[in-house]
Amino acid sequence: MHTRKRYLQAILVLFCTAALLSGAVEILRASDAKIPGGDEKIPLKSQARNGKLVFESENGDFRWWFDSRIQFDGAYFFENKNEMSNSFVLRRVTFAMKGHIFRDWEAEVDVDFGERVYPEANLDARDMWIKYNVPSSGLSFMAGNFKEPFGMERLNSSRLLTFLERSAPTNAFALGRRIGVAGRYYNRYGQLTLAAMGHELGTRIDKGQRDDGMSGNVRLTLAPINRHGKNLHLGFAYSSKTPETLSDLAENTIEIRTRTENYVFDPKQLHTGDIKDVNFYERFGAELMAIKGPFNFMAEAFSADIHRWYDKPEVNLKGAYGTLTWTVTGETRYYYIDEGEVGPIETPRSKNGALELAVRYSYTDLNDLAAGIHGGSSRQLMLGVNYYPNTNIKLQFNYSMVDLDQYATRKGNLMGDDDHSFVQMRIQASL
Repeated sequence: MHTRKRYLQAILVLFCTAALLSGAVEILRASDAKIPGGDEKIPLKSQARNGKLVFESENGDFRWWFDSRIQFDGAYFFENKNEMSNSFVLRRVTFAMKGHIFRDWEAEVDVDFGERVYPEANLDARDMWIKYNVPSSGLSFMAGNFKEPFGMERLNSSRLLTFLERSAPTNAFALGRRIGVAGRYYNRYGQLTLAAMGHELGTRIDKGQRDDGMSGNVRLTLAPINRHGKNLHLGFAYSSKTPETLSDLAENTIEIRTRTENYVFDPKQLHTGDIKDVNFYERFGAELMAIKGPFNFMAEAFSADIHRWYDKPEVNLKGAYGTLTWTVTGETRYYYIDEGEVGPIETPRSKNGALELAVRYSYTDLNDLAAGIHGGSSRQLMLGVNYYPNTNIKLQFNYSMVDLDQYATRKGNLMGDDDHSFVQMRIQASL
């Protein structure tokens, strides 16, 4: 009996060996194709398109491209009472992969290796999202980590900023990227975006045992004039938000703060300190933008109404800015109606590149003396010169004068009334 069993096992081993050697049994290994999941192959063509490396299928159903940048900044301060850093920083070093998949799907992975203030890690997860575009409808849905639909300047890419930094009121009231979901509809008249946003990446501390701070957002933009080189944009944004759960703030507590439009000196002189016993707070934003040939005007106004428990007084904060740019060499800017955003300038018309002059005035008021909030206020003038030798390189130079009140002390840690000026520069490569 044992002899017969061993005989059958030997025959089975010989049969399997013969089958393998003859190819009768097909073996599928992930390492054979290097990319697991089958042998589907779609030819792609590559090209440099507007300075970006793009891979695309013949029918357009698939497209991948890189969107990376290096921003090297420097700044020098004058007439300041507080110590301020005269130095250089790598403001951003980003690497992003973007893709259109099976025509109707999109996704993006974007990280930043730029410098952070110790002990923060020099790695920041930026856009990490998946989007579905409903065919032939103008309707799309997005989930992941992305900018909340609030603030035209905030939504604009850092690659396209007119000045090195966004305005102080934008940084105070438009929060930027959060985990969330959003839906957008657009047509030739404008766009409407609705979103539910959660926490900022890296701030989740309680492992899911406490409710996350949530916000509901809406942004509506209209473009009654929309021709290339001649555009008029009107916009409105609203957000209702509950306090976030953060390691450095007590429950139901928020703080609103902003830097004075530079990053080399990072401490935020405008700072409300802890606003406690917050039930929820509302933010409002209004947008106006116009393009006329080489001229571009953009302005926004913001306000925040903070509602508190226990009959504590409501806190009201506000800010606004206006920017005017002139491309001396004649190029105009693009406008994207599906996102309600301003794009880059045209490819320089001259082999010598394009030259742009800009001025911005901003006002930020984080004081509500009646409610006991002394966050400080600022009035700031910014002048700028931008030079584009080609579509990938941008050189920027800014000069700014800052007028701060006596409450702009970063929660009492700095001297108030620190009126000062500074120059800053940037060398940017967009890959």
